[in-house]
Amino acid sequence: MNFRFKALQRMREPDELDSPTLLAAPRGWIAVFVVMIIMAGATLWAFQGSLPISVSAPGLLTRPLGSASVQSPVPGTVRRVLVHVKGTVEEGQPVATIEGADGRSTDVTSPFSGHVVGLGVSEGQVVPAGSSVATVERTDSSDDRMVAMVFVPAARAVGLAPGKPVDLSVSTAPPRSFGLLRGRISSVSPYPLTSGELSGLVGGELAAKSYVSSSPPRLVVVDLVKDAGTKSGYAWSTTNGPPSPLSTQVSVKATINLGSQTPFNLILGR
Repeated sequence: MNFRFKALQRMREPDELDSPTLLAAPRGWIAVFVVMIIMAGATLWAFQGSLPISVSAPGLLTRPLGSASVQSPVPGTVRRVLVHVKGTVEEGQPVATIEGADGRSTDVTSPFSGHVVGLGVSEGQVVPAGSSVATVERTDSSDDRMVAMVFVPAARAVGLAPGKPVDLSVSTAPPRSFGLLRGRISSVSPYPLTSGELSGLVGGELAAKSYVSSSPPRLVVVDLVKDAGTKSGYAWSTTNGPPSPLSTQVSVKATINLGSQTPFNLILGR
């Protein structure tokens, strides 16, 4: 009965047409304005913001001609190994002596000059013709210098061009302590490397496996930026870099900076 009485009493009251109607509480309007500001900022960032574009790939420090295998032209037994790892060899210098089944000895000579970075045989070992006797990092280039060879999967090589900056993480110089080695792209191979070409550059099929991914790689040669003020003689992201000179045949991880693009273009795949 109480409810019915109140309902009848309200029906007798005149309509309050001159009273303002509250559509939303002030707290609700604040929330709406905050959402609008966030949306406006996100839209502006999508069209005006900048996202860096980079490509990462493995590589190594070496010489412009890379490494190559010295192979035995004849089968037989290795009687003498005439070179040692970290030693040097000149073009035409014997690296091993092979004794054939007929008792004749044949000297295996190096067709190029360089540093011996690996031996494929030992004395007393029986080898077939064409077997690798030694791996030599070639130094007979007319412009011999230290470079980084980076092997970028062909599917990710779009946009690579000479002059692009490169940051190199060197395995013997931890980036957290010494920073990143600076470089710039010197050249990019026009076509992906075959397995034979890759093996020839790094000194064999076993070494080449470290640089093969889902697609054949393209060779990117990186010139190191020189800096006479550091111990290594090259520029680093830190002031001094490592306290000792760099050596070749050291693995690196390269990050190639390709520029930047807006988030909107990234979403559209441009």
